Amino acid sequence: MEVLKRLLAVLFAVVGASLAVHFVLDPVLYDWESGQPVLWHVFDWARAVSLPLAVIVTYEAKRRSDAQAGVRELIEANLPLYLTVALTLLFYWNWVQVNWAAGDQTPDSQVFVFIDVVLPLVFVPLGLRLWNESSSA
Repeated sequence: MEVLKRLLAVLFAVVGASLAVHFVLDPVLYDWESGQPVLWHVFDWARAVSLPLAVIVTYEAKRRSDAQAGVRELIEANLPLYLTVALTLLFYWNWVQVNWAAGDQTPDSQVFVFIDVVLPLVFVPLGLRLWNESSSA
């Protein structure tokens, strides 16, 4: 179980940190008039895999904290869960419009901007928390 926690910790921390860096450097690196850069497709698949895993991990943390009655513990467990669920729903909703939409649907690029800003704020602390939990056990 500790090995799985470490692997998930690395996944979340790497996806979150690399997405943040790539998001900031995007305007300098790419000319969007020639189409979407390939590296964004890699990040799409990384988010598609890691977001459902993050929902599971944050749900388990919430379930463990439900036994504790403190307000701080409830906030620390509920906030990451609900943020992760919201990011997952937004990501899949917009990603499906980008790749597989029928008709004249167009994705909202501002949704991806929101996801790319908030996801690192959820994933990096989640990865660090999992890493610390696996180290202390």
